[in-house]
Amino acid sequence: MAKVANTLLNGIQGTMGDMIFYQINGVTYSRRRPNKRTNAQKKRMKKSPLNERSQGMFAMVQHYLKTLRRAIAFGYQEHTVGASLPYHACVSYTRKNCFALDGKEYKIDPALIKVSHGSLMPPEDAKAEKVGEGILFTWRNNSWISSAKPSDRAFIVIHDLDNTTMEWIDIGSTREHGEHLLKLDAHYINKTWHAYLAFSQENPYSKKRTLSDSVYLGVV
Repeated sequence: MAKVANTLLNGIQGTMGDMIFYQINGVTYSRRRPNKRTNAQKKRMKKSPLNERSQGMFAMVQHYLKTLRRAIAFGYQEHTVGASLPYHACVSYTRKNCFALDGKEYKIDPALIKVSHGSLMPPEDAKAEKVGEGILFTWRNNSWISSAKPSDRAFIVIHDLDNTTMEWIDIGSTREHGEHLLKLDAHYINKTWHAYLAFSQENPYSKKRTLSDSVYLGVV
């Protein structure tokens, strides 16, 4: 992948020779078209146990993160580099760090998932519990430790055990406030959820946000 600096090629899309041109956010990038494999090469690759496991894990990651995609776009916003988007960074992290051996099979462990990934000070002593109106998130005010500030805002994500439904808050209560009530509709109150909490901090000049790693708070 390479950013196209030639102004004559800006805006071009499609194939030219052995190069493929495409646009992301108005910027033109190019990459070399992969060489065609022979049928024998394809057959050998399909038979490779390592390749089969890698493809299977990649498919599991894609399926698992589908529900969380909107939250990931916020939580991994620091990882936008050229044509590599936040979702790509989360897929890469999940494939490398979020599988656990369950019997003889590898499965994604929700406790290892990071819905945000960054350099900001994460939450400490955080908890999530169901209350009458929804889920109450609490944490210790660790402002002024490392990069933490009182004005940092909570980033909250929950998704159900079947991974079909997600609720999230991108700009929640401040770090110094110590709690945030995520209100849920009546038909969601009785569902069971995986809960995650992180913080974000706004850069006063760029208006972009720095994120912390998310913390898994268990099943609520």
